[in-house]
Amino acid sequence: MATHIIMPQGGQDITEGTVVSWLIAEGAPVKKGEVVCEIETEKAVFEVESPADGVLLKIIAQEGEKVPTFSVIGIVGKPGETIDLERILVEGKKKDKGIDVSKIRERLKARGKDEKSRVKASGRAKKIAGIKDVDLAKVKGTGPQGRVTEKDVLSYIEQQKKIPVPPSSLKAKAEDDRGKIVPMSKVRRVIARRMLQSKRNAPHFYVTVSVEMTKALKARDRLNQGGEDAISLNDMLIRATALALEEFYPVNCIIEDDNIVYLKDINIGIAVNLDRGLIVPVLTRADRRNLKEIARETKRLIDLAKSGKQATLAPGTFTISNMGMLNVENFVAIINPPESAILAVGTTGKKVIVTEDGDLRISDVMKMTLSIDHRAIDGATAAKFVNKIKYHLQNPGTLIS
Repeated sequence: MATHIIMPQGGQDITEGTVVSWLIAEGAPVKKGEVVCEIETEKAVFEVESPADGVLLKIIAQEGEKVPTFSVIGIVGKPGETIDLERILVEGKKKDKGIDVSKIRERLKARGKDEKSRVKASGRAKKIAGIKDVDLAKVKGTGPQGRVTEKDVLSYIEQQKKIPVPPSSLKAKAEDDRGKIVPMSKVRRVIARRMLQSKRNAPHFYVTVSVEMTKALKARDRLNQGGEDAISLNDMLIRATALALEEFYPVNCIIEDDNIVYLKDINIGIAVNLDRGLIVPVLTRADRRNLKEIARETKRLIDLAKSGKQATLAPGTFTISNMGMLNVENFVAIINPPESAILAVGTTGKKVIVTEDGDLRISDVMKMTLSIDHRAIDGATAAKFVNKIKYHLQNPGTLIS
């Protein structure tokens, strides 16, 4: 029986995605879990895996085509299996109101004409053209049968740079009397929308604690003596947070309408600042991973984020924003909706500590500030939770198992 390949959502507020490239040709064999295509949303590029063994019977959404999330973009089935494309498209629109089957038939008839008039180009060429706002119809293709390649697009861009642009035109497009004007990128627009949504809808409440990190630093150095899978303080922080979330499950929640949903999975988002904006790759099931596993997976996720990709479509349930490497002592972070809490972490530095006996000592100290959605989480729960993270970091033996 044929199985549908679905356009994933790739984020709670994402409504559509673009097929960047198909990695498997129609009619080619495919294994369940094998990456068949790449799709791009406002946030990142995601890899889509085959839902079953078989062959790729039909590619419905072509490269460069933008379609709604949860739409059928391809079909996997047995070799030679017949498919009813019209029925599949109709079923894919059942959730929409006012289905017009005649329009679907027109779309099917027009597809052949569209394919003839569509510029033939590789997935990489289309992606670069989209980023650089290049009309592929103006690019001369040098690939097989006139197909536009990545090299063709890059060459066209370089040629356009050599064409002089009138100064008046440049000024009208790039600046006015106030200064330079730069349009928001897709990622920046998403960040702006989500942060505004968070501050508008969620009453933020903040709890700050200071953590003595000397024992944690020594434990990290001991663990890294082997030289493989180096563990960072951030990895230890993720582990401590996962353990605390396991104990204080009310913090691991979201609000839906008038309900609070206490989530089973503990998926920790790791805020990563890139040139194009803030990206939050998600470490799934963080509570089930030991320190070494967290270190390996976190490194992989961050490397993917830097290349514009994300490894999972799973939503985060809690986020950590660490600005310690930027020499920031303390800050408060905006909750990443629909989550209900985020932890802001500052730098670790030498501080003079007054002991209970009145003596002085120098210790490595780090400040953490927990932001919570006060609709879902009480201040006392927040205080106990953040102090549990502090306990694990000050007693790093609890993190090693």
